[in-house]
Amino acid sequence: MLIVITILAFLTIALAVIGIMSASSDGTHLMRSRLDKYVTKNPTSPAGRNTETFIGFRKALRRMGRVFETKSYAQKLEEGLEQANLPLRGSEFVVLNLFMIVSFAGGTFIFTESLFLSLFMAAVGAFSPWIFVHIRRVKRFAAFNGQIADTLTAMSNSLRAGYSFLQAMDVVSREMPPPISEEFSRTLKDMNLGATTEDSLSSLAKRIKSDDLDLVVTAILIQRQVGGNLSEILDNIATTIRERVRIKGEIRTLTAQGRLSGLIIGMLPLGIGAFVFVVNPQYMSVLFSHPLGKLMLAYAVLNEILGALIIRRIVAIEV
Repeated sequence: MLIVITILAFLTIALAVIGIMSASSDGTHLMRSRLDKYVTKNPTSPAGRNTETFIGFRKALRRMGRVFETKSYAQKLEEGLEQANLPLRGSEFVVLNLFMIVSFAGGTFIFTESLFLSLFMAAVGAFSPWIFVHIRRVKRFAAFNGQIADTLTAMSNSLRAGYSFLQAMDVVSREMPPPISEEFSRTLKDMNLGATTEDSLSSLAKRIKSDDLDLVVTAILIQRQVGGNLSEILDNIATTIRERVRIKGEIRTLTAQGRLSGLIIGMLPLGIGAFVFVVNPQYMSVLFSHPLGKLMLAYAVLNEILGALIIRRIVAIEV
């Protein structure tokens, strides 16, 4: 019930901010809405209204984020947001993070008047955006790595058919699914805007943290300097990458028992604690009320995290 109330409070505050920023906007919004009647197929469609809401929200973030635009940490955040394929600037992300902290903590304190729960929800609001960005980055990198072998095969076949290297990259940007098509399309745009092939490929490797891509870029750059059959080189790299994927799959199968054991051991104390709390709440309430009980809970949580990290380290085998 507390989480539902907090979410409702956050949505209420968010809608209030969007309404205030929309009401204080200048006449350009009215002009754009009038022009949309002629340049869009269905200006009253839900998609059009959602776009207007998103634009208004981005304007609010951009205006409030001007305070953080010159900060170095905001500029460093843009690299992670770019890798996660999130259309946000670093300053806008900082504003959104602060907004979630205040709304989560304020909404919880208004409805519960509990300082401890307010601090807990403030921590949730502080770390949730970072966790979301990290998950998106990891998923995008994993999807990219899974497409590299097929991409190299497509480029090798294009080179054998008489295409140039840039034409082969254009085939990948048009035929392959995202995210690899998006990254290759951006690399081609960098080349068309005047960047050298070496710099564009180096930027691609810097954006995507992948050992397989580093191998591909290094091989291509060496081939451009010393020469050689590029299609054959790409085929060899594709074979190497497929073998690495196969070996990783075998390792994941062999370490499945260890990972499952770590999961069971980590969830067992939580399950037993929840069961005892349901059966005998007074017996468990001492842990949350007595200072020694709180200390024991903190120590138990610390050991849980430490054990999970140790088990993860044991089953993580580099290939």
